[in-house]
Amino acid sequence: MTRTSITRREYDEWVREAAALGTAVRYPITSDMVNDSAGIVFGADQYDAFENGLWSREPYEAMIIFESLNEPAVDGLPAGAAPYADYSGLCDKLMIVHPGKFCPPHHHARKTESYEVVLGEMEVFYSPTPSVEPGVEVLTFSGMPEGEAWPEGVALPKGREKSYEQLTSYVRLRAGDPKFVMHRKHLHAFRCPPDSDVPLVVREVSTYSHEPTEAAENNLAPLPSWAGVHDNDFVSDAANTGRLRTAIS
Repeated sequence: MTRTSITRREYDEWVREAAALGTAVRYPITSDMVNDSAGIVFGADQYDAFENGLWSREPYEAMIIFESLNEPAVDGLPAGAAPYADYSGLCDKLMIVHPGKFCPPHHHARKTESYEVVLGEMEVFYSPTPSVEPGVEVLTFSGMPEGEAWPEGVALPKGREKSYEQLTSYVRLRAGDPKFVMHRKHLHAFRCPPDSDVPLVVREVSTYSHEPTEAAENNLAPLPSWAGVHDNDFVSDAANTGRLRTAIS
């Protein structure tokens, strides 16, 4: 039978285990981070991940995010710069992914981010060229490096395989490696290797992360033009339906 939700007990065990792991690696986990928005299941067809458990190493799109900082940094901003302020600011978060599980293919129109692996290993799948709208000129400087070819036998989530087709480059990151920068407008996804003995724990530092949160929807965004802005654009329509909408029964 196809699952359509995660039970309260399953969800709480998942998030509390992740919170304990985050605390163990000395990330500043606070009690208000351990909530019903921390666990993310990317679409209704991904709840089967909990049938055999997150340690089953099966390929599904599900992860945990603990965000300690999301600062738009607009105080003192010159008025003339306001139309470009949504490309700035600072966000700091810890992401935890179990073996075999993925953060699905997506890109950010505004956000550039960096990854620092704290525990385990991180397999990043990405496009080295930006995905842009027709007729829009994009400035480039150092650009994304060309990655390696994908290793053989990468098991992708069932029914989501096509959404990974444009992610032609691959890099495997380990704890202690230099931070890896993912430029804005570049499609990317990542997973914890299915043969890992530990979950992937990765710290992401980026520019401000735009989400359609309750504050933004209530017109409490730093600038009126930011109200309702969602800067996480997933390739799969089904994955887009899951962000901030985890079904807990």
